[in-house]
Amino acid sequence: MKQSRHNLSVPVMLRTALHCYQTGQVQSAEQHCLKICAVEPQQPDALHLLAVIYAQTRRYPLANEYFLKAISSDSNRADFYSNYANALWEQDRIEEAVDYCQQSLQLDPENADTYNILGNILLSQYRTKEAAASFRKALALRPGYPHALNNLGNTLQKMNKTEEAIACYRQALALQENYPEAHNNLGQGFKQLGRIDEARKHFLRAIALRPDFYSAKQHCAEVDPAWLEPLQGKRVTLRRYQQDDAAYLHRCYLDAAFMGLYNHYIPRHQHIDDLAAKLGQANKKHPCQLKTVDWIIFKKSIEKPAGIANLVDIQFSHRRAEFQIGLPDPSDRASGIGLEATLLVLDYAFNRVGLNKLTTVVYGHNLSSQKNTLALGFVQESLLREQLIDTRSGKFIDLFGNGMLLRDFRLNNRLSRLSKRLLGRDITLSCS
Repeated sequence: MKQSRHNLSVPVMLRTALHCYQTGQVQSAEQHCLKICAVEPQQPDALHLLAVIYAQTRRYPLANEYFLKAISSDSNRADFYSNYANALWEQDRIEEAVDYCQQSLQLDPENADTYNILGNILLSQYRTKEAAASFRKALALRPGYPHALNNLGNTLQKMNKTEEAIACYRQALALQENYPEAHNNLGQGFKQLGRIDEARKHFLRAIALRPDFYSAKQHCAEVDPAWLEPLQGKRVTLRRYQQDDAAYLHRCYLDAAFMGLYNHYIPRHQHIDDLAAKLGQANKKHPCQLKTVDWIIFKKSIEKPAGIANLVDIQFSHRRAEFQIGLPDPSDRASGIGLEATLLVLDYAFNRVGLNKLTTVVYGHNLSSQKNTLALGFVQESLLREQLIDTRSGKFIDLFGNGMLLRDFRLNNRLSRLSKRLLGRDITLSCS
């Protein structure tokens, strides 16, 4: 009789465990399942729920053990196989995951969840056509399936079908408005099309729904309006290139001595009209589209251009960029104009747009620039001997590679003193 009473309580305990799991009380659900297994070691639903909990909490060895126990206890449950396939996919055990999905579909060929899981596995193998077909099958079986719509959108994005992807994300959100992943993905689609304000709105919505959503935060930072704002110092202003800068840049590019220090490889003989058209087109785009920010340095006293500054090769996912600066007039290089402009760019990079690393590349013959770079706190990370060739002289060029990390910047006493003197504020202090 005692054993019988325990057996009668198992369904109640199982319902309690499932309720705890569905309401986010994962630890309580786990404890209830373990109690069930102590009474009835082969109870398939308890074994399966434990496996799901262990997979969700990334305790994969335990998850694998309990999925296999659940399947052994009831080999006709399609959901056991498909959920195990999902856990195997998360462990990068792709071929096994595909096999378990196929076994699940043999048991239940009309299971939309399994087709959704299989689609994700195929997408991770870059089998985009097959993944799209699998997601479409899931939607044919369950038309109002927001997760399959979201995943189909991701597949279409990889197939460069952005408009179709956006339609999928919109449908997913019409079904489930509070779906952070779909908002994040819709933002990515809009960003791809250059619809930056709409992208930002959806990234912000994703973050509001899930404050710890790292990917959405990174994407939101990429489209921040701060990237577009001019940089104001006491003596200089930096503003983005615009069409009217073509004549100034054309003169800079034709200055062989300057370009030999600044950049050997910018096409020097561009027609002014062509250059103006390119500048006008670039100015309409956000830096997240261009992967660069280009400024003209103006001296406030005379409101005339004094030089060029750039962040190029911006790697948003790694939060790094390469910094370039050049002043054509040698007298300006000795006046502190370049130093103030550099401080403004450092403030912009580390404080305003949240980069973690700046690099500089200095030509081996430009020893004064390399000395100044190191004096500011950049660390020489490489010397690439005879890395490039000067096509005019036929001589090879060495390259110094330098880097500054955010933590280096925060602890840089020299930059602290210089910025307080030249800008009236300490740029090394966090603005957050």
